[in-house]
Amino acid sequence: MKKVRVISAVLASLMLCGCLFTACGQSAEELEGEPSYAEASELQEEMAPEYLVEDMDTPLSDGGAGGSGGSGGSSLKAGADGSYTGAINIVENQAPGTTVYQKNGSSIDVSNASKGYVMVRQTGVSKRLKVQIVKDDKKYNYDLNNAGNYEAFPLQMGNGTYKIRIMQNKEGNTYFELYSAEIGVTLDSEYAPFLAPSQYVNYNASSATVKKAFDLCSAAATDVEKLTIVYNWIINNITYDTQKAATVQTGYLPSVDTILQSKTGICFDYAAVMAAMLRSQGVPTKLVVGTVSAADLNHAWNEVYLEGKGWVTVRLYFEGSAWERMDPTFGASGNANVEQYIGDGSNYTTLRIY
Repeated sequence: MKKVRVISAVLASLMLCGCLFTACGQSAEELEGEPSYAEASELQEEMAPEYLVEDMDTPLSDGGAGGSGGSGGSSLKAGADGSYTGAINIVENQAPGTTVYQKNGSSIDVSNASKGYVMVRQTGVSKRLKVQIVKDDKKYNYDLNNAGNYEAFPLQMGNGTYKIRIMQNKEGNTYFELYSAEIGVTLDSEYAPFLAPSQYVNYNASSATVKKAFDLCSAAATDVEKLTIVYNWIINNITYDTQKAATVQTGYLPSVDTILQSKTGICFDYAAVMAAMLRSQGVPTKLVVGTVSAADLNHAWNEVYLEGKGWVTVRLYFEGSAWERMDPTFGASGNANVEQYIGDGSNYTTLRIY
């Protein structure tokens, strides 16, 4: 009975989580105030065309397959208690200034674009800021701090020409461009954006979450083992926070170390922690935002790339293994009734990928 109540609470809370996903690549009608999707058509009419961050519904990014993904069978140093004792070397966000586009306080550092991300900051502006990243007909939108600090944004739409725009709020939900730069991107690997930190999957070599991942995977020989260990640790140690789901504010960003410490979170948190842990272990991992079940509940989950299998999502079967799901939120509920929502994976609809 307790497990039934848990999964019911999770599903009910997913409906309340809808507001936070407006922070995950907002559409134009959600740029200021982040209203619900139901209000979109009304707001579209209110927007001044010359300031409109145009047509900002975020399409899908195709991760593709093929090539080498994660770190495979790299060996780690483990202490007697199983904790990791070696150096922690991971991909970290950096703005070295090798290639920077800048003007009037706007800075777009593209020095590490080949590694799947750009660093953006704006100084001297107190009004609300956005970053829009455009490639072909695809657009992703993010909040940008106005404290003048660099933030990392992924280049998850493959090779090609990207336009990076820094936008300032004018009034209401209208924005104008402060500065922009067009760059040609050739990724070191198509998996690069999913092996690096970013605004939504934010960590560094000093993060407790990264250290925990190294501890957990100190004896793992393959990416499959790493995935199995990380997934099982998350679903057995982090519980769903229904109160947080009911009160989370628009613009919320997961803090993976805070989640690790509290051992509670919402679906966005589960997916961010799993992505951070696996990326730090060299396993390409996407944070996916979309809907699940016939009721179209707002949700977040992960896709993971495994050599020889490609991108795996929602369900994953290993011969002789006891676990199946790639959805840590539902997996943590431990309830068989979750199958009616997960089904064979066809109940999941991807909206945005990070």
